[in-house]
Amino acid sequence: MSSRRASNSDPNTADFIGLEYHADERVIPARYRWEGSPTEGWQIQREGAHHLDLGPGFRLLRTDRCGVCSTDLDRRFLPFPLPQIIGHEIIALDGASRRHVVEINASHEARGIDHTCPFCLRGLATHCPERRVLGIHDLPGGFGPWVLAPEAAVIPLPDSIGDDTAVLIEPFAAALHAAETIAPSAGERVAVLGPRRLGLLVIAALAALRKRNGTDYKILGLVRRPALADWALRFGADEVLPAPDPESESEPCAEFVIDTTGNPLGLEAALVASSREVHLKSTHGQPSAGLRHTTELVVDELSLQAWPEDPGQAKAVVSGSPCRPNDRPRVAWLASAPPPAWLSDRADVYTGKDPNALLKALEAKPMGLPRVDLAVVDDEAGIDAVVRPRESEEISLVRPRGQIFTRAGGALTGPLLQALHHRKLRLSTSRCGDFGKALALLVADDELAQRLPALITHRLPASRLSEALALARTPECIKVVIEHAETQQPSESTETRAD
Repeated sequence: MSSRRASNSDPNTADFIGLEYHADERVIPARYRWEGSPTEGWQIQREGAHHLDLGPGFRLLRTDRCGVCSTDLDRRFLPFPLPQIIGHEIIALDGASRRHVVEINASHEARGIDHTCPFCLRGLATHCPERRVLGIHDLPGGFGPWVLAPEAAVIPLPDSIGDDTAVLIEPFAAALHAAETIAPSAGERVAVLGPRRLGLLVIAALAALRKRNGTDYKILGLVRRPALADWALRFGADEVLPAPDPESESEPCAEFVIDTTGNPLGLEAALVASSREVHLKSTHGQPSAGLRHTTELVVDELSLQAWPEDPGQAKAVVSGSPCRPNDRPRVAWLASAPPPAWLSDRADVYTGKDPNALLKALEAKPMGLPRVDLAVVDDEAGIDAVVRPRESEEISLVRPRGQIFTRAGGALTGPLLQALHHRKLRLSTSRCGDFGKALALLVADDELAQRLPALITHRLPASRLSEALALARTPECIKVVIEHAETQQPSESTETRAD
């Protein structure tokens, strides 16, 4: 596979053959031409026809290498258009061949443009509804030889961080975000279910934070394949146990269980293993544990738990829910039982049975963030309806990092609601992490930075993307990285196919 810029001196034009991922999982080459500038925006042509317009704030970079992750393998299940050049765990090079990593959410803030976006202004830039996501939603990704990167999300790499560590920055930042979100205390146990591509990074992040902060918690690896036990111990687990069977009656093994399996059955197994909280990282795009929209929960970083029966606890939940400290909380009450009398004194309450109607009411009012802070529903169908009240749009009634509570007005049919109500478990989620925090930890902890490259078990040239995706699914593979050749000249062949 080869590529070229139209001119070595022109940083605002690129012509290349890119390998596209299709809904049937085929990888097929297509010709692209990009023209524009960071100030004027970009026009993307595909196969000689107009394909996509991008506004200002994007910078043209050459892809050096890109890791394959579970999201890439399950891309066909995600609700974004295909075909697309996918891949988002990248090292990219500027015109002087300086190395950079790129945060993947192209929000207004990440593009460095003037805006009045209430999400970007409230610290929710990674959840901006108008964002595009590198290699996942619209933006061509790192399995192609060029990327258009949001200018403020392009982060230079220090010389002390090698390429094999740097290409793991994106998933390591996500792993670190999970570890910091659950924040285990001394004496508690944290189990990582599915220690492979992402799970091993979560174990490494937990171990690194424990070392840095001096907090003595125990890290467990829960494995289905014995071959992964040594990997989990190598990356910082104190003990390895067999992953529980979702149908078993086994006792919980940890207060916190982090599901990194990328498998719809992983959540049910995590519910069995946890005594307090399950933290979901999997974005497989499929129904799980009685819910259709578990991936969307993770994308929006929403939490689930039972509505407190004790009024004092319920009041504390409502008081602690606003996105900003001095905001008055907003509550959507969709449960069959009426809201408690005290609620309207503490929050703006929106009642009804139709989440879409409530969302329209919020959008019609002049308010900063047209979402509620928390919602109360009866059952799994209520959760799904709140998470995606409009099937055609990736919008939740609840703001990003908000909360959904269930009153279980009906039968507790699914394993998730049974765990929330009978065992008082909580489900939390997290998605992308802070690259700055991840880099700072890696720079400060040389042992950690040297350990991570062991995850890369296979390398292939970008021209063999089909093979790389198939290889990533095999048991013997932990991490595949594809590498792009140096930019070639127009005289060289551009007709190499993927299959």
